[in-house]
Amino acid sequence: MDVFNLTSLLNLVNFNNNDLLQNAGFQSPWLLLLILLALLPLLIRGHSYFPHPSLLRLPEDKLSRWIARIWRGSGALGIAAIAIALAGPYWGEQQVEKIGRGAHVMIVLDRSASMNEGFADKSGDKKISKMAAARSVLQQFVKEGHEDLVGMVTFSTSPILVAPLGADREVVQAALAATEAGGMGFTAVARGLGMALDYFEGKPVTGARAILLVSDGGAHLDVKTQDLIRDMFRRQNAELYWIYLRSNNGASLNDVPTEENGGDAYPEYQLHEYFKTLKVPYHAYEAENPEAVSTAMADIAKLKNKPTRYQEAVSRQDLSGAFYLIACLCAFVLMALHLTEVKQWRSI
Repeated sequence: MDVFNLTSLLNLVNFNNNDLLQNAGFQSPWLLLLILLALLPLLIRGHSYFPHPSLLRLPEDKLSRWIARIWRGSGALGIAAIAIALAGPYWGEQQVEKIGRGAHVMIVLDRSASMNEGFADKSGDKKISKMAAARSVLQQFVKEGHEDLVGMVTFSTSPILVAPLGADREVVQAALAATEAGGMGFTAVARGLGMALDYFEGKPVTGARAILLVSDGGAHLDVKTQDLIRDMFRRQNAELYWIYLRSNNGASLNDVPTEENGGDAYPEYQLHEYFKTLKVPYHAYEAENPEAVSTAMADIAKLKNKPTRYQEAVSRQDLSGAFYLIACLCAFVLMALHLTEVKQWRSI
């Protein structure tokens, strides 16, 4: 068994006693009054009596005394177990710490109008938009990242938190499916990154943190915004991955600005150069077609495959079956002892 799976299993069963008491409960606690019936086997004598001369001269039969005690104890325990099972005992929801391989990934997805357009590479007959290509690979990325904690922020003119960071992948998949409606507005990269980084604030660092930016354009950031984003990246200790979906009229990240345009016509290049100054691990992938997007995502999946700790919710567990099993075992003991009972004295 893998060491991470073994550790997760131990963490699952090693609950703190106080947590168990706090999370334990009963669906119908008033049925616990039936436990009083467990006193009947201890108070009422149900053995048969046989006429026989005095047995005072015979030695004490310790075995019979212990059998009688087991008889009464099994009856009392069986009745008590049935009463508890009828009351519906359960453990409430638990938060269990697990250790796996993955990362805490916040996806920052561009929803601007330009994402509805095609790629720079027009070779072939494929007419897939950048948004459709990004959605497809991100859905596969979320599906395969079994031990990742994933959240998602979308942005155009304003950012929106559509899926909080967690293990619920269905929420992220639903948010990705909603991108089929198409995008609108402009590319406010800084605001989207800020919201994603802010979601790490105040949370313990239990694994590698990664910001996955999927966008087809850059933005001009003023000095104040640059310092703010740089400080947030360093404070949250988060890596940055940028999948740059290059448009037909988009500049390459390798195109150095010339003196004629002063660099204003290359916002993607300027943003790329700024990301290099964050002093955190930064990886940029320039994708000119859907295949390049898939290749970039496969590379990112390998880079983020690091040990991580995360909390997983364990749903409420019904304990009635365990008490019914105890009652059945007690009934089996009573039946076995009943077969050893003397029905009548043997005549000599």
